[in-house]
Amino acid sequence: MDADELYHRVRERPFDPFRIYVSDGMAYHVKHPEQIMIGRRSSHVGLGDGEGPFQRIAVVANIHIARIEPLESSKRKRASKPEQ
Repeated sequence: MDADELYHRVRERPFDPFRIYVSDGMAYHVKHPEQIMIGRRSSHVGLGDGEGPFQRIAVVANIHIARIEPLESSKRKRASKPEQ
């Protein structure tokens, strides 16, 4: 995936949590924009239970990002909000 495309996805407002699928079959949830740091060739994803500092960092080569999909919970929240 192109680093600029990923960068713009993370900077969208309101932020929409997403899942990154990698070519080796792994998937990483990005629930907050501060959870990912995007570089030209690789990105760093903070991993943990969501409480406190990250427990680990996954380094993902951007070329191995197969696709990005919204997290199911964010779709439901957005769909359940009443329109004004």
